[in-house]
Amino acid sequence: MSDYDTVRQKYRPEHIKVLLIAESPPPAPEVQSSRQFYYTDRIRKDDRLFTNTIRALYPETAEVPEIELEQNKSHWLERFRDDGWYMIEALEASQAHGVTKKQRQQRLEAALPRLIERVRALVELDTKIILIKSNVFVVAAEPLREAGFRVLNTELVDYPGQFNQRTYRQKITELTAGLS
Repeated sequence: MSDYDTVRQKYRPEHIKVLLIAESPPPAPEVQSSRQFYYTDRIRKDDRLFTNTIRALYPETAEVPEIELEQNKSHWLERFRDDGWYMIEALEASQAHGVTKKQRQQRLEAALPRLIERVRALVELDTKIILIKSNVFVVAAEPLREAGFRVLNTELVDYPGQFNQRTYRQKITELTAGLS
């Protein structure tokens, strides 16, 4: 189990209502990255996946400055957990920024059997799944549905990078409307 998996386990709900699946775990903790979802050991600049997910799920955070969300990250992750939310990644190893889209697709395709196995170990029949990032959606949506899982998105949910943050929040909000 990686250090990140150990950190993530602290925020695993007893019953997962909604499972978010992103592409790959963050790089080593000392590397600045917008993919630091479960790390709470220090304030990180541009923790876009975390801040945009929390803003999409909890409307009262819409105007909260990013630095304040980061300062209270443990609180928000505990609420995320207590509300039945959990996030994993399709790939079990971090991907360097220089990895090409084709290479990422190939790695995702190769990882599908293991991903299905991991999802099966986590979810129950009523668990809903949201796939984050175009390549995760393209590669994994149908195989997960064919394996009997309830994938909510019928189109990609953009990763909340520099230019897709508003779209990400809108899509997550729409997909989760009415879920309690």
